[in-house]
Amino acid sequence: MLSTSTKWVLALLFLAANLSAQVRVVIPKRQYQSQEQIPAKLENQTSRPITVCVQFGQWSPKGDTIESTPFPFFVERNDNGKWTVLLNGPDVGSNSQPVEVDPGKSMEFPFRLNGEGTMRLRLDYWIGSSPDVKCNGTTTGTKHLRSATFTLSRLA
Repeated sequence: MLSTSTKWVLALLFLAANLSAQVRVVIPKRQYQSQEQIPAKLENQTSRPITVCVQFGQWSPKGDTIESTPFPFFVERNDNGKWTVLLNGPDVGSNSQPVEVDPGKSMEFPFRLNGEGTMRLRLDYWIGSSPDVKCNGTTTGTKHLRSATFTLSRLA
């Protein structure tokens, strides 16, 4: 028979796993061409709001021009079995701000990438309304989530 404290620990672990499984990053296809628009969607299927840091000032290549693409994700590429974060967008002049996603709501963040390879998106988020999140520093309680992988191919 389990002790009361063991039951509470198991219940909390189940609840934490259940909450994180209800925040999803959805990539509709598994194959994209370089510079093709990728409509990534962030879904909050929990009963509580979540907070994400959205990078305003990000841009994506679009042919010979660029377009503004606010973005809450890190792009990771698989390089011979090791996942590395791609640098995309400006280092200077961008602005990362906390954005709340209400329970049962979703937000779409279309973007484009150059290059090729196997990619995925990483999202850092916080459960609850967290307007005091430090988007350019360490904040306790950060949860991490990764999308399914997708392949980016060069234009033919």
